[in-house]
Amino acid sequence: MRKAIVPICVILFIMFTGCYLIIMEYAKERANDRVQAELEMQEEPAAEISEETDDGVRGILLKVDEKHRMMKFQDIVSGKIYELPYEDGIKIEGKYGDVMTLAQLAPGEIFEIDYTKSLRKLTGIKVTDKTWTYSDVTRFSFDERKKIMMIADDAYKFTDDLKIFSQGREAEIMDVTELDTLIVRGIDKQILSVVVDKGHGYIRVLNDTYFVGGWIEIGQEIIKPITEEMLIPVGEGSYLVKVTNRGYAGQEQINVVRDKESSLDLSKIEIEEVAIGHIKFTITPDYARLYVDDEITEFTDRVPLEFGVHAIRVECAGYQTITSNIRVGSDYAEIEVTMDEDTDSSSSSSSSSSSSSTQTVSSNSLSSDSLSTTTTTSSSSTNKAVISGEKKLYIEQPSGAEVYLDGNYIGIAPTSTPKVTGAHVITLSKDGCKTKSYSVSIANDGNDVTFSFSELVEDKEKETENKDE
Repeated sequence: MRKAIVPICVILFIMFTGCYLIIMEYAKERANDRVQAELEMQEEPAAEISEETDDGVRGILLKVDEKHRMMKFQDIVSGKIYELPYEDGIKIEGKYGDVMTLAQLAPGEIFEIDYTKSLRKLTGIKVTDKTWTYSDVTRFSFDERKKIMMIADDAYKFTDDLKIFSQGREAEIMDVTELDTLIVRGIDKQILSVVVDKGHGYIRVLNDTYFVGGWIEIGQEIIKPITEEMLIPVGEGSYLVKVTNRGYAGQEQINVVRDKESSLDLSKIEIEEVAIGHIKFTITPDYARLYVDDEITEFTDRVPLEFGVHAIRVECAGYQTITSNIRVGSDYAEIEVTMDEDTDSSSSSSSSSSSSSTQTVSSNSLSSDSLSTTTTTSSSSTNKAVISGEKKLYIEQPSGAEVYLDGNYIGIAPTSTPKVTGAHVITLSKDGCKTKSYSVSIANDGNDVTFSFSELVEDKEKETENKDE
């Protein structure tokens, strides 16, 4: 009997020990959850609501914590942060008095806040009718120095308190790229909040050896020369991607997911020989020089060009240079180019916004999309990108990350490349981490420029994919 008791006691001891460890681990996880929630809600110190505060605070919604029943706002006048508890049944109204639910609340919306000071509880919130909202904003730019945001052709002011949100979290201006689609809210001519409604992902070009020097077209949005090891930022969505080079072409449908990389393996797509189109160029003045894909080209007769994208440049002394990408898609087409005289800098700058340089495309019994063009005019007086042979763009951090400038690979950080002025997108990629892009503006100031970015965030899904490969 005694021999049987000993094993039973050992088994019971092991069972109780195991249960104890499980309970302790569970308690530890719950404690960590509470600490994390408190940290998230205390990213900025919350202000106390004083007796002097009016009952009708107008604030930007920063966060809704349903687990702890708290809402976080920023007063648009004082900039103070308020964290206020709410109860079931809180009254939430839209701009026109329509009833809203908690699930419909999103950071960036601007509310009139009602609360009881004695209990410090929200009694109701309503979307303020003082603000305007622009949705589906795709034409925009930020000037952080002047604190101006351009939306299409209209200028709006913003302050250091401007709130930017992406996927429910606060972000910075440099996190927003021209590929994103925004929701913008403000009062009068001042912007108060920006929400990245649709973001961007990436297309990584693999096995590109044969197509380097050719062209890649991503839907109607992006046309770029193909360079080695490209990682191209693209707005999220589905695209028909085409590649062409040396008389051959291929295409594939690619789905781009926000913050994820999609691969375009050029060794696996079906390659076909492309047809030849014959383009008639009519250029005024007729003694101008025509360059097609950087090669000087005679244009007295029709110019044979492969189907696909080609870069053209028209130069003539005393006239503004015209550069363009053309997409050839039929047997015959015509392009008419009229150049503007290059006047002195003052008159050029005043007329640059209404330049009369034209490019007319006509076709002989062709569909309207058989040949398309995108034209830009440049001269010494216009604001254009400058590539420096001496000055450098340095990317110092994060160390070990692949660095891409506008989709083109430049090296492993720390690395450098010739400085190119203007607006650009720097993309960072690293095994096991989430790919990240930043919008930067590089001034033509005659100096080197250096960027150091935050360490990339671990991406468990990406790490798993790499292990599977």
